[in-house]
Amino acid sequence: MRFSEIFDVPTTAEDDWFDTFLPADTKLFVDPFLIWEEKTGHWAGAHAHLIDFFEMIFDLVKESKGEDKSISWKQAQKLLLFPEPYEFCLGVSEGSPHGSGSGRGLQQEMLEGVKVATGLGMNRVAHMEMLTLFQGGMGVDRLSDMTCNILKSYFISYTQDVARRHKIPMRPTKVTNATWDKEFCRWKEGTFELPINPYIDKPVILTPERFLRQIPVATPDGLWSYAWSTASEELRGDLTFDIARHVSRREKAKLARQNPDVVALYLQHLEEEEKKPYPLADDPNLVVKWYELGSAFADRSPLSFIPESPDEFERFIEAVIESYRHNIEEQDGWQLLWNKGHAREERAAQNLFRSSVNHYCRANDIDLTGESNAGRGPVDFKFSKGWSKRALVEMKLVRNSKFWDGVLAQQPQYQVSEEVNLGFFVAIGYTDAHCHPEVKKKIEKAAALVSKNSGKKIKGILIDARPKMSASKLHDSELSEQLRQEASESSDASEEPRNDG
Repeated sequence: MRFSEIFDVPTTAEDDWFDTFLPADTKLFVDPFLIWEEKTGHWAGAHAHLIDFFEMIFDLVKESKGEDKSISWKQAQKLLLFPEPYEFCLGVSEGSPHGSGSGRGLQQEMLEGVKVATGLGMNRVAHMEMLTLFQGGMGVDRLSDMTCNILKSYFISYTQDVARRHKIPMRPTKVTNATWDKEFCRWKEGTFELPINPYIDKPVILTPERFLRQIPVATPDGLWSYAWSTASEELRGDLTFDIARHVSRREKAKLARQNPDVVALYLQHLEEEEKKPYPLADDPNLVVKWYELGSAFADRSPLSFIPESPDEFERFIEAVIESYRHNIEEQDGWQLLWNKGHAREERAAQNLFRSSVNHYCRANDIDLTGESNAGRGPVDFKFSKGWSKRALVEMKLVRNSKFWDGVLAQQPQYQVSEEVNLGFFVAIGYTDAHCHPEVKKKIEKAAALVSKNSGKKIKGILIDARPKMSASKLHDSELSEQLRQEASESSDASEEPRNDG
């Protein structure tokens, strides 16, 4: 359920917060460049606070003289280790709001970025993204983790304002990395009145919608393109620029470190560009609305089979998948997998499936885990009812370049790793070629072959998600012609002259 559902909150014009889904993370991230644009109100000083944190890191690195054994360097290391800010329910750990946070590898890379900056005579940067570009960039999830930790005090007071306005109950709770202390160069935890996430019994922290993106504003690819389009011929020659689209992360980091002036100009260029948050209303990648839309699937299509014993577990999973297929193919559910004429990404199909089947699983005491780690990689869905009754469902688009690897190699390996005998490989087709009968046969044959070779039971299923004509516009020309002929014959018969003799 969403925050607003749990706390029964009617939103008003003052409510600009993202209505987060509390049982699991939403794949959106806080981008510091969007916070930079705040010039008035609660967030006016937030970006400067963010940069002050890195000024503290700069001072420690300068004191250390680059010696990684020094106390100052070690203190900087501690400050750059960011735990997962689970309170926000944002990120990529979709099974729950708990993720890994920014690990020691990225911590070391950030320090190297600071070391490069201090070596260039810098005492402060205008944007923290400069440091990430010096080390080749980092994923938007890590950038978000850092931002949420450093600015957590801002987000806490923002959440408290929302809670007080709506009379949402709060309770005192400990918050990790609640604030940081520039005098003693350390993180401080604190106890704050905050709403509680009932799914994990831990605090919830809200963020404005306008700070959320899927891809960061400043990226190594963006820097590379900017440098290529604006740099002098001399610079291009010095760096042996490769105009190819795929340049290594190391090469992009080298460009940044050797040309900090280009990095500064790139970031200044981004300041002047329009920066848009993720379009939540449109939700083109279905990272937000999947919950409500999938629930509507279940309401429209009650499950055709209800298990009455553990032996009927397999039939239950088949019925769940069949219900999803029926919604997509026969009840206009395909429309949810398309956006403005473009087929959505694989994640959208998976999200819809997860939400729709959650309803069925809860009603039958069956556990559904999304993105479970199956030893050799992530499985899309794992169903279980006790140890002996378990099944894996892998869902892929036919257009996926690794589609056949999925059914021929990945699916059986996942089942071996998870010690699960039953598996379903569900393929989603968007075009005539994807949904051709020969493709369906090939998927079924591949599943049968792998089942025979692996000793695991795997079923292949193809779901037709092509756009379909409305029932009101359907026309069967053959039947129409037959009806026309029968009507004509009937009319001719009625007009024959009667013989009264």
